[in-house]
Amino acid sequence: MQSSTRPSAVSTQDIGVRLRRIRREHRLTQADLARQIGIQQSDLSRMEKGEYRVSLDNLFKILAVFDIKMADFFGDTTAAQDASASRPLAREDMQILQMLRRLSPEGRQEAMGFLEFKVRREQTDRRAVENRRGESETG
Repeated sequence: MQSSTRPSAVSTQDIGVRLRRIRREHRLTQADLARQIGIQQSDLSRMEKGEYRVSLDNLFKILAVFDIKMADFFGDTTAAQDASASRPLAREDMQILQMLRRLSPEGRQEAMGFLEFKVRREQTDRRAVENRRGESETG
């Protein structure tokens, strides 16, 4: 049975590497960033090493410090997203937009984070199914 070398989701280590790179690009020390987001420097160090999972709350805080959108952080640019972005808005899409407009900025950010999480989860699930199909066809 062959296994795919492509990861099905962004790993804790990948997130840590990205956090470290961004922090260094902005010339912040771990202590400075940790203080800004309200965590211990040792916890941030463990996050950057991939030893400690970054909570969604802490990730939002970190990305806010650097003014980076979640989608930009994860680099989610797939053909499926491009195709769905170019189709006309359906009635349900308009209803969702109307509800989002009623939210506070914090509520919108939270909703956006959840939507990004769901998109990543579905992409991961689709990749897992594709990998299982590929393994069963070759195995």
